[in-house]
This record gives sequence, structure tokens and C-alpha cells, in this order.
Amino acid sequence: MEMGLVDQEEKETSAEGIGRDNGGIKRKKQKNVPIQELTREELEAKFQQLEAHNKQLKNLLAKSQGVVDVTPETGAKKKKARAFDFTKHSKRHVLLKFCYLGWDYQGFAVQEDTQQTIEAQLFSALLKTRLIESRETSNYHRCGRTDKGVSAFEQVVSITLRSKLKAGVGIISESNDDMKGSDGDNAMKSDGEEIDYVQLLNKVLPQEIRMFAWCPVKAGFSARFDCTKRKYKYFFPRGNLDIKLMNEGAQYLVGYHDYRNFCKMDVGNGVVNFCRRILSINISPLCCDVKNVDRNCPKDTEQNTVDSKSDDNENSVETTKSSQHDVIESTEEVTDCNCSPERRADSAEVRAGYDMCVATIEGQAFLWHQVRAIMAILMLVGEKKEEPCIVKELLDVTKHPRKPQYCLASDLPLNLYETSFEGVEWRCDTESLCYVISQLQGLWAHHSVKSTMIRRMLWDLEATYSQMNSMKHEDSHLSKDTLPAASIKPQYQCLNLVPGARTKVYRPLLSRPTCESLETRVEHYVKRQRLDRDILQKSSSLSLQTNIANSNNPN
Repeated sequence: MEMGLVDQEEKETSAEGIGRDNGGIKRKKQKNVPIQELTREELEAKFQQLEAHNKQLKNLLAKSQGVVDVTPETGAKKKKARAFDFTKHSKRHVLLKFCYLGWDYQGFAVQEDTQQTIEAQLFSALLKTRLIESRETSNYHRCGRTDKGVSAFEQVVSITLRSKLKAGVGIISESNDDMKGSDGDNAMKSDGEEIDYVQLLNKVLPQEIRMFAWCPVKAGFSARFDCTKRKYKYFFPRGNLDIKLMNEGAQYLVGYHDYRNFCKMDVGNGVVNFCRRILSINISPLCCDVKNVDRNCPKDTEQNTVDSKSDDNENSVETTKSSQHDVIESTEEVTDCNCSPERRADSAEVRAGYDMCVATIEGQAFLWHQVRAIMAILMLVGEKKEEPCIVKELLDVTKHPRKPQYCLASDLPLNLYETSFEGVEWRCDTESLCYVISQLQGLWAHHSVKSTMIRRMLWDLEATYSQMNSMKHEDSHLSKDTLPAASIKPQYQCLNLVPGARTKVYRPLLSRPTCESLETRVEHYVKRQRLDRDILQKSSSLSLQTNIANSNNPN
């Protein structure tokens, strides 16, 4: 016992001796020492330790993202950058329209712990090209905030950029933040001398993010609040899905409803009203959703019409006259495709479930993960695990105030397809557009080769599978009417689009465990003093006013 005490004292003495540094005696190593008991020297040492650790983490993060940090110890000294004088330049409020493939990004909005977001790359390009002095002074608004893995074909942001002009639409003067010459012809004539924002930004943006149009707007114009409609598209293979049943269930979603069972609640950020309006929703084969490739060539309309007649293509004349985002939609059963032979999906591919389909959802505003939640439910309907009326049931929040537990559909196929604004005339030149097309064609070729190789592998494997099942059928001496189910080719194309464990026996949605109710979530954040106690009352009164307005104006 005495020997143990001596050993313990020696250890403490040794630890205290090791703690001596630069003439100062450090406190014995103890866990969870209260900060009030630390001396000034110990606090300074703790601060220096945390600062060094923070710098180390930043360097590790920079290396993981391919950012090289050249310091005087490891490389040449950095040249001091010459300060850019923004006071010598005028400013202009504009809209920027761009597309991006968000598969490898952590979402659109900037985050503290990563630079791998669309917004971080965008502002890095804006700062690098000296188009803005800082984000805080740029009067920035985004139209939509896409989540991790989600892409966009038409994302729009409003922002105030450096300009070469002194007058015109959106030009902000130094004396008063107002526009000059917003209605004059001189503004239109001078726009040709403006900075080529599209070309300049495309030179420094990553290949997955491409600018293709811009437009000057008034200084108070907001990409978020002045957007009239947003359209999302969700691409998926047909697989074993019944598209007709999916369309039947989808129509219950059209209109003004409480979608709390079709989203992820963001109560912590003050969102307690889940009423939104969906204007339209349609699910169709991709061949019925092809946009007119000649829509940007209005001068060639007559020639295209003549050529289409000579080719006996009945649909070409109609589609040549379509607007930029008009689509050919089938009004009959989805298996009866109304497209021309050139656009119609191969019948063998349709039978095998490899033809692509698309869900198009148009609305004024959307909730967090709303589209992915909708697609998850509709895919259950398409698999015939749920009836189409399940959508109507979940919209009845009085009967079902708690959302049943289910996995969201994958983020990969989702994209913000179109955003609509009134009175906006986009500026885009053919050279910049050709540059964007060429780069996207390169990406398409890269991914298409992969897809074709996988498809060829599947052909061979499915042929072997069918041959083996045929041999088994011959050995079993069964008639064709009693062909075993295993001889049918497996159709699992959509399996990975709704992640999560799959049980052998399906459990219906309405019999599953449910999430917390809205009231329970609000009470939780009220206790943490993050929300006001009367927030639900305010939201209810606002929702009532909105319901009255919508009943008077259903459109």
C-alpha cells in the first residue's frame, strides 16, 4: 500500500516537472478543469494551442479540396496584391442565370466547414474577377436553395456587380443608390460595351458550373421574392413502376394544401407554415418531354417546317413553333407514346424498364425536401405497394397530423429546371452559348460512355439469366402457363432511388411509426428559447388569411 502511494507521488512529480515550460509551471494534467480556475498564463497557452489547432484544420481542409497554401517557409513569398479601387467604377444590379451539376457538391448555400458548395465557388469567382468587393455589399439574393447532390438547369441570382457604364438599367450612382436612364434608348445602345459577365465568370468557374445569360434589372429587384414560378424535374428509369398510377396519385397534389407530410420540417429556422401551392404535376416518358432543339433559331422556322414535311414527320411542325420550355406531353395513357418515331423510346427498352421517365412539378414556392418526399410516395404508388389515394390521405393533416416514417427519394435525379420572372429579357451571345454547349457535350460523352458500357453488360447478363431459366423450365416439365416467376427478368432499376432497408414484407405507410407533430417540435424549440411561444397562433392567422385569398382566387 505504501509502495503504491510512493509510485503515485513520483508520477505526479514527474508530470509536474514535464509541465515546466519557459520558466513557467503548468498545472498538473487534469481533465475538465473549469476555465475560472485557470491562470492568465494557462489561458494564453490554451488560446495559442486552439489557434494552432484551428490553423492545422484549415490546412487539412485546403489540401483535401486541392487548394495550395504557399507560405514563406514552404515556398516563394507571396507578392502583395495591389488593392483594387472600386470607387473608380460604377455598379449595376443584374440577374445572372446559370446551370450546374450538383452531384459532387454539398449543396448550393455556402457552409462554414467546406468550400465544396455552388455558392462558395460562385463568390470565389466573383471576388477573383473583381466584380464585387464583398458578399455583404453586393445586394445578393438567390432564387432557389438546392440541397446536397441536387442540380439546376436554370438557377438565377440577383446581385450588384462592377460595371463599365455610367447610365442604363440597373446602374447605381455614387450620390444616391438610384438608377439612371432606365427607360432611355441610350441604355440599350451602351449595353454592348458592358462587361461580358458570362464569358468572364466562365473562365474561372468549375466546369460543372456554367453561366449562360444575364439581364440588367432595377436596384430593388430580388431573384428570390420576384420569382413568379419555379419548376422542378425529377428523372428516373421506368423499371417496374406503373406510370399511370403515379400520375393518378400525383393529381391529388395539385392546388393549395398543407404539405407537412410531404417535406422535412424546418421548425428550428422558424418555418411553421407548410401550406404551399402546386400549379401542375405531370409524369411522362422522357421521349414525351423533349424540348424543340430549334427553339433558339426563329429565323429558320419556315425552313424547318418545310424539311419536316418532306420527312413526313407529323410532330416536327408543331414542336418547331414551341417556346423555349414547351414540351410535348401525352394526354393518353403513358404507354401510348404520341411522339414521332425519332423521339419514341425503343419498345424493347420500354418492356425491359430501361426507358427514362420524368416528373415535372411546377409551383410558386417549395418546402425543404418537398419534391423528394413527393417522389418517394409516388414511387411506392408506382410499385403498387400503396394505392394512389394514399396521397389524398396524407394531405389530410387533421386526420394525419404526424408524418409516417419513410425515406426520401434520391437527390441525384432532381434539378431546378426553370425559374420565371416578369419583364426580364435575358442577354446571351452565341459565342458564350457555344462554349457552354461544347463543355456540356464533353461531360455528356464521358457519362454516356459509362452508361452504354453498363447497359451492354446488362444485356449479356440478362441473356444468360433468361437462358438459365429456360433450361430450368425444360427440366421441370412445366407448361408455359405455369412458367416460374424467376424466369422473368429482374427490374430493379429504381431500387437505389429510394434508399433504406427493404423488408421482405412491406409495411403500409399508415401503419408505420410517425414523426413528432408540429406542436411538439415547436414546444421543443420554445423551451430552448429559439422560437416565440405564440408563433403558431401568428402562423395560423396568416394561414387563414391566405386560405381566404386562395378560395377567392383559385388560380
